Amino acid sequence: MDAAVMIVLPLGRFGSPHSRVLTQVRRTGPTTREELARLTGLSASTVARTLGALVDAGLLVERPDLLHERVPGRPSIPVAVDTRSHVTLGIHVGRRLTTLALGDLGGRVLRRTTVTTPDDAHELAVTANRALTALLAEEPERVVVGAGLVGPWGDLSHGEEHLARLLENALGLEVSSWEMIPALAAAEYLARDDELPGSTLYLYARDTVGYVMANQVQAGMEISRVGRLGHFPARSADGPRPPCRCGRSGCLETVVSSDSVVRAARAEGLPVEAGVRDVTRAAVLGDDRAHRLLAARGEALGEVVAVVADMVHPDRVVLCGQAFTDYPPALDAVRRSFLHHTATSARLPLSTTRVVGDVQAVAACDVALRTVYDDPLATAAELDLPALPTPPHRRSR
Repeated sequence: MDAAVMIVLPLGRFGSPHSRVLTQVRRTGPTTREELARLTGLSASTVARTLGALVDAGLLVERPDLLHERVPGRPSIPVAVDTRSHVTLGIHVGRRLTTLALGDLGGRVLRRTTVTTPDDAHELAVTANRALTALLAEEPERVVVGAGLVGPWGDLSHGEEHLARLLENALGLEVSSWEMIPALAAAEYLARDDELPGSTLYLYARDTVGYVMANQVQAGMEISRVGRLGHFPARSADGPRPPCRCGRSGCLETVVSSDSVVRAARAEGLPVEAGVRDVTRAAVLGDDRAHRLLAARGEALGEVVAVVADMVHPDRVVLCGQAFTDYPPALDAVRRSFLHHTATSARLPLSTTRVVGDVQAVAACDVALRTVYDDPLATAAELDLPALPTPPHRRSR
């Protein structure tokens, strides 16, 4: 398990007034001046000036259609994030598949596609550029404001910095890069309309397994540790243990990853042309073999959640990734296994992520938004460029 560089994601009451207001509106949805002053701690006059600048910059839009009728006095027109004019580019690199996506300023994924992850980094950059340009052709009125790159870097042959440079050259704009699980934790935090006091353990499982610890601090959310769990021993796995890519056997990812479920499904005679999605679909339709495979994965994941939670003692656990969310009945197995194996955390709240849709695409697009929300006016100053670049345009620096 690896310690990560500390990351603080400013939320609500800290940072520049423009960052604070734009971030707060994203979190709470359409918001009035009075509400923003209360939520951010800024004065009414500062909120008014800030809103004017953000509306003029095209990052916020007034919503008079949301005014409540019969409100005494002069009503304040709500403002909302402008989700019509701009677009972010998101690139999630997985061991098997790479997801390319377009997102709006609110973090919603507009379009996405997947490609097989090439072994060669140069080929990956060219493929990503081609796929993103095709997606942009379907959103011709939007201006690109940034690109985000995420991946489980410790589990990939591609180097994060090298790939980011290649993508910058291919796309013609700056690429912000994060580890996948911290990016997802940040997206999950922003998807909530309430604060999470204390510490939160985010545990992610799909093709890879890992966790982050996030702490509520005065400045927002602090991500202080990232742990990779793919080679954690899967003690509760029954039957023969396939060899791991590390050369050993009994590693967690050989039991809970999508590839491992597909291998087990083939051994049971299940058709899996579409991969793990076929297993999930079969379980939903009542196939007992598929259900048992997904429940067994849930049991193995529940044990590792218990071990990590006992070790780091969070105030809550949020389960993220398709291994947890794609088949809700398996969550019962996760919770039972967690309760059976925990030594200290039996009363710990377990919940699933509020991020909806393809979490990999959401996380990548959210990383692209980081610079927009950190310094909105600097971003807005660069938005006088053509709406559709081919390839994606180079932002002025």
